[in-house]
Amino acid sequence: MGRDGTATGQRVAGWLARRIAAGGETVNLAKTWAVLVKETRHILRDRTTFLMLLLIPVFLMIIFSYSLAVNIKEVSVTLLDNDRSALSREFVATLSNNKDLVVSGEVASYAEAERLFDRSRIKALVVIPPRFGERILAGRPVDVQVLVDGTDPTTARFAINHILSRSQMLGYELAWRVLSRQMGATELAVIKEPHDLRVRTWYNPTLNNQKGIVPAMLALVLNLPAIAVLGAIVREKELGTLESIFATPLTRAELLVGKIIPYVVCSLISAVLCAAAAVYIFEAPFRGSLALFLLLSADFFLAAFGMALLIATFVSSQTAGSVLGFLLFLFPGFFLSGIFYPISAFPDLVKMEASFIPSTPFVDIIRGLMIKGQGLDALWSPAMLLLGMGLVMTLVAILLFRKRVG
Repeated sequence: MGRDGTATGQRVAGWLARRIAAGGETVNLAKTWAVLVKETRHILRDRTTFLMLLLIPVFLMIIFSYSLAVNIKEVSVTLLDNDRSALSREFVATLSNNKDLVVSGEVASYAEAERLFDRSRIKALVVIPPRFGERILAGRPVDVQVLVDGTDPTTARFAINHILSRSQMLGYELAWRVLSRQMGATELAVIKEPHDLRVRTWYNPTLNNQKGIVPAMLALVLNLPAIAVLGAIVREKELGTLESIFATPLTRAELLVGKIIPYVVCSLISAVLCAAAAVYIFEAPFRGSLALFLLLSADFFLAAFGMALLIATFVSSQTAGSVLGFLLFLFPGFFLSGIFYPISAFPDLVKMEASFIPSTPFVDIIRGLMIKGQGLDALWSPAMLLLGMGLVMTLVAILLFRKRVG
């Protein structure tokens, strides 16, 4: 996006300023401060709003992170050893020499294994055939069977991949032993691996799910303050107090600024609490600047609150506002923002829908800032996208409020 995004953001900001100025929307600091104090008192007195702004985002992030960002380990594997040779025992030891797989027991027959599968007592079974060791020492191929419970595909794939990996490692080692007995040192040197593949993973060397997903969770749970803003506005519309406020000498700019600032401040506090929970509870990295984190979080809240204001212009009841808030903020943020699956894997229509969700660019910002330690130069494009979204939706909301009320 780069320079084009910057120019677009500047044009939108200039247009917004001209439209507000054309409508006589000046800001008196004393009046704005009075609205700000009133709204702050309301937030502190209203337990639901206070919890939605400050505590529930942290609570949900912890719950989601524990339940969704899980690293599978210690999958139980049952054994059916029809050979019981030294090599079959070595094969079993190879399977269970790390924390990924645990050989939890043995069965005596297929029938027993089938009964245990039917009762969900075992998840994976490794069947070692008769004459396993004899055939390997003779240099002949051996078929080892792996049976898994497919009702849990994630665990099944994990078990298959790790059993296959450990089996290949042992197979390579055993083949090398056979060759070493049949060939001399000079001949062995000729058949060494033609290349040495060395894999290095940047930013998350252990490919830990929590370190990749937990920071992105902030882009999901920090939608809750926007839902709180939506609820506050719809509540005043439902009670008729919003029209009364518009009838006062307050300009809409004074009303908007005075009402939104307390929510922004509380939301930034919530963002810091969520980031602290990610770092200190889940050991997620925070390699970027805290000041930039606050700045770009405010940018996200501008877009999210603008979307909340826009939705509020079409909603008249708190019930409808709550339902729409969860449908338009949390559900798309959960499935379409790129937290779990890359946006590039989505169909074109879904990609278009994802581009209108504030959480989508904020996921890129959070991951880039916290995990990679990127600065504003690298995060400029999603930041300007959020700014443009926020300004446009806020302007449209102000114009619609003016039309409906005035």
